Amino acid sequence: MSDDWSVDVAIAPAGAMAKIASAINQPKKRAFGVLKTENEYVGFIRDDTFEIWERQGRAVHGLGTIRGRRGGSRVEVRLVLPRIRKIVIGVFFVLYMLVAVGIATQPPRPDIGIEEVAIAVGGALLLAAIFAAGAARQRADLQRFLERTFSEVPRL
Repeated sequence: MSDDWSVDVAIAPAGAMAKIASAINQPKKRAFGVLKTENEYVGFIRDDTFEIWERQGRAVHGLGTIRGRRGGSRVEVRLVLPRIRKIVIGVFFVLYMLVAVGIATQPPRPDIGIEEVAIAVGGALLLAAIFAAGAARQRADLQRFLERTFSEVPRL
């Protein structure tokens, strides 16, 4: 497993899994019952694997395993974009392209010129940059969550 985040901790695998289980699926913490005050992480645990993600920023998921090793456990997490999210992003860009072509072919000039192509490509690049920045922020937030979850556990 190519891990994006890993840590060797001086607790048993069951204890490491319990740390993760206690940190996820917490009740929502909202100011005035509406405003989100901090990231909320949800997920599930199965045997020695787990999957976690931020409740509202669901694009990046952490797929993790916990393996026993001499003196403790190794927690490895791969940060991935699930297949359905990749499909949705692909559909979004196809729709963007169709809308750009539709707008560019409106009268009085029904032909597509270099200006329209440049504007459409520039818009697509801007959207891609926004999506990439959002994914990078979600990855960083997920890594901070994992660090905070295991911050009080002795390291090997």
